[in-house]
Amino acid sequence: MSTLKDLYSAVAAGNYKDITGLVLKAIDEGISLDKIINQSLSAAMIDVGDKFGSGELYMPDMLLAAKAMKTAMDVIKPLLKGSEHIAEKGTVVIGTVKGDMHDIGKNLVIIMAEGQGFKVIDLGIDVDYSVFVDAIKQYKPDIVAFSGLLTTTLANVPEHIKAIEDAGLRKSVALAVGGAPVTQHFADMYGIEIYAPDASSAAKEFVKVMGAK
Repeated sequence: MSTLKDLYSAVAAGNYKDITGLVLKAIDEGISLDKIINQSLSAAMIDVGDKFGSGELYMPDMLLAAKAMKTAMDVIKPLLKGSEHIAEKGTVVIGTVKGDMHDIGKNLVIIMAEGQGFKVIDLGIDVDYSVFVDAIKQYKPDIVAFSGLLTTTLANVPEHIKAIEDAGLRKSVALAVGGAPVTQHFADMYGIEIYAPDASSAAKEFVKVMGAK
């Protein structure tokens, strides 16, 4: 299965130019789509995320790997239609909380979550409570993720949760929170199911929560 190894290496190295040919080669060899995604593409993105988190890789490396992953998925997605053995792992709605304009952390989480097979709805930055509520009604996500980089805007997270509760939607979603000032204690305090210190961990936690459903 050297083609799977080649695919893994191409994503890890951000080699987006050769990735299409490698995906087509793997398909020609009869390698299943789930193996291509799980053993090569997703596994490589997790590895890149871990190395980014430890400082071994930098933002440009992460973005190149994400581009390679997206290029590969552009080839694979049309082939997934009607495929019984593989499906999106779930839907994530994500946004930076009201009052906060930062989006780098959020964007990294999106890259990693999509790398693990999630459909991600990005609500952007400075997202009002009502926008999260409307998105839950529209997209019926499995996970709603709040991103915040400022200590001051963390105070808005409980208000976001209250708006979701008031709309009667709290039980239908798992909540996630992340950002520099966020801690496990903060998540526990407000009954938030998922806390992750970095983007790679967030994607792993998303997978774990979906596996427990």
